[in-house]
Amino acid sequence: MCTNLKISLRGGAALICFLGFAQLAHAATSSNVNDPNLKGIKTAAATDTGGGSAKGTNVIETVTVTAEKREEPSQKVAIPLTAVDGSMLDSKGIIGFKELGMSVPSLRFGAGVTGGENVITMRGLGSQNTTPGGDSPVAYSVDGVTLQRTTSVDPEFYDIDRIEVLRGPQGTLYGRNSVGGSINVITNKPTDTLGGGVDVLIGDYSARIFRGWANAPLIDDAGFKMYARITGVSAQHDPYSKNLSTAPGATHNQDAQDFQMLRGQVYMEFSPDLNVLLSASSSTNRDPVATNAAWWETPTRYMTGVAPTPPGNQVITPGSACDFSTMAKYKPRVFCHDYPENADNRVTVYSGTLNWNLGWATLTSVTGYSTSKVSQTSDGDGSGVPMAFGSAWFLKQQQISEEIRLTSTDEDSPLKWIGGLYYFWANNFENFAYIDSGLNDNFSPLATGAFDAFDFLSHGNTKTMSFAPFGQIDYDLGKTSLDIPLTITAGIRYTVDRKYGYNYLDYELPYYFTVFGVACPFCGVGQGPFSKDWGQWTGKAGLNYQIASNVMAYATASRGYISGGNIIGLAHVYGPESMWSYDVGVKSRFWDDRVQLNVAGYHEEISNLQVFIQSSTQSGINNVNGLTQVNGLEAELDAIPIDNLRFNATLNVNHSTYGRYITTDTRFGGPGPGCSLVGPPFLCNFAGHTLNQTPPYTVDLGAQYDFITSIGTITPRVDAFISGKVQFLPDNYITSQQKPYTLTNLHLTWVSTNGHYKAEAFVNNIENADVISNDGTQSITLGQQALEPDNFAYYPPRTVGFRFGVNY
Repeated sequence: MCTNLKISLRGGAALICFLGFAQLAHAATSSNVNDPNLKGIKTAAATDTGGGSAKGTNVIETVTVTAEKREEPSQKVAIPLTAVDGSMLDSKGIIGFKELGMSVPSLRFGAGVTGGENVITMRGLGSQNTTPGGDSPVAYSVDGVTLQRTTSVDPEFYDIDRIEVLRGPQGTLYGRNSVGGSINVITNKPTDTLGGGVDVLIGDYSARIFRGWANAPLIDDAGFKMYARITGVSAQHDPYSKNLSTAPGATHNQDAQDFQMLRGQVYMEFSPDLNVLLSASSSTNRDPVATNAAWWETPTRYMTGVAPTPPGNQVITPGSACDFSTMAKYKPRVFCHDYPENADNRVTVYSGTLNWNLGWATLTSVTGYSTSKVSQTSDGDGSGVPMAFGSAWFLKQQQISEEIRLTSTDEDSPLKWIGGLYYFWANNFENFAYIDSGLNDNFSPLATGAFDAFDFLSHGNTKTMSFAPFGQIDYDLGKTSLDIPLTITAGIRYTVDRKYGYNYLDYELPYYFTVFGVACPFCGVGQGPFSKDWGQWTGKAGLNYQIASNVMAYATASRGYISGGNIIGLAHVYGPESMWSYDVGVKSRFWDDRVQLNVAGYHEEISNLQVFIQSSTQSGINNVNGLTQVNGLEAELDAIPIDNLRFNATLNVNHSTYGRYITTDTRFGGPGPGCSLVGPPFLCNFAGHTLNQTPPYTVDLGAQYDFITSIGTITPRVDAFISGKVQFLPDNYITSQQKPYTLTNLHLTWVSTNGHYKAEAFVNNIENADVISNDGTQSITLGQQALEPDNFAYYPPRTVGFRFGVNY
């Protein structure tokens, strides 16, 4: 308790000092408030919530969103929604998902531990099955095209118009894979203005990032218009972690970055009522996430053993540079990996969006095609001896999607409606090979290697086909003779899902035959086709009441669903997950649009929650038996208390608990905490435990002040993110937790008086805190049938950099 209080006070003290300094600065510069240098400098957008005339530069900007498939101010959308426009992304230093997760309530991002798949968690629901047979329960889309694989998330947000984060199930308009919510990235589109920009960043760890965009009107005739835009990013930095291994095959590229992205867009307008946007993007991301196995938790196998001959026993010498046998010697960013670790992730996305105003409605068609190719090798044991190898992990994915919808256009009618059809098809192929050499087996001389050494090879494909009709209506009683500012909302969707494909698994225990001279009952080749169909209704019902012109209260009940799936290679198909979420909230703006405050409370009931398990050498997905619940409160505040000073704060407080969860998910080898004493299997009940990647509280505090000078605007900014304890596994065991932490970022920005030039200096994670991003457990054989050592990935350490840019 005291530790948490100290952490909170430290972040709060930094903000109080900053605000006090800014107040003094305001007093000293108040005579320059009407300085002509204000012209052309954007302190905040100047539109009101109705999209009317300008109200001044010191008001909270209005962000127009398409969260419900039509353009409207975010404050008029009756769902828990965070909309961050491009300028705020820049000012807060949000360059990717890891920073976005620290700015949005209930959102957390964990880097991929193995295989490159990331974990996006919202309100307790995260990507449990990161293999190609599953889907993320948090939908991720770029310009309206939903991308199935979390390997496709963009590590560099650039040339972005806005990001919309919709919290809670979006089963009506976004479908089956949005049970936790939806994250929509909307890029800047081609315009009729010739322009462009470039910027360059240099920083520690040899960081060098080059970004640029160019926009051009190609044709601008009365009957036809064509505009084009091209965007590119090249980002590199050296490893954040150090590999001490001197083995011939060892690589030293963990947690480095080598990313390139190119995006091109063409907008064609055939008439004021008909337009088409074509987009194509390609990205390549190399170098693996650094993972650090905490084998100090079970060091026996690493430092002693009676391994079979050949190759004979190989141990880590106590006291050597690669000896991490105690917690005191464990270093989050230092390890010894003797096996080569490489990664390559290539993603292409093609899309075409047609909008046709029919007068009575707008017809929209969004067509998407995407491919993803990921390959990775890894050091399976996380030490400096050749015990286990992730010798191959390869994923090849392609997907096709089509959404056609009609949206009403009569703004005077009390009835707004939208209806459409959605189709999705994807083919995922995976090949995965893992070898445990049996070195340093310490069971007994008579059973040397019998349970440790194994070869694992799986491959196969999972195809997904999904089809869904959907519709939603909003009826505004304020536009009827009743003249009551109450809107009633109802939406429904029916989704038909089919997953089918082929599994192949070859699992061998080579020493089993040598020691016992009998056939292995657990070994051999298993293969064959599989096919499974599901269908479910989802939808929502809601009310929103316009208390005043800038104050709205709402209440909704919404249902979400994610289909079942499989883990390629394993003959196990798990069932779908569904939930009901109940939300109440208030959205408000006041004090002449200088303050915006949104508050939402929610209660979620999740049936058949999908949970990843790793028990012994098995992997799979459990469906939780009982009703899992999440209760929470979210608040977002944005305020300009005095001219040029801006303050923002977000808060999430929640209580999440697994329902009755009887499982074999034990990584202890024998009976662990909360597990039976009789087995195997040793059954556990994790009912009441906290959900993965769902801290009980998070707080984000930020402040900035614009100093208006004769040479431009100088803006210092501070952001502090405070998080409670994070659990990574359902057992909630003490080793797999991230303690409460604080991360603080400092930014200093200069923008020239004409807005063409910009310079920025920053220090991120000034505490240089080692914060766990994700945890993947190793094979239980590495723990000598006692405890699987955790395998941690971390957020970046302290980083320092400088960026300079030019825009015209």
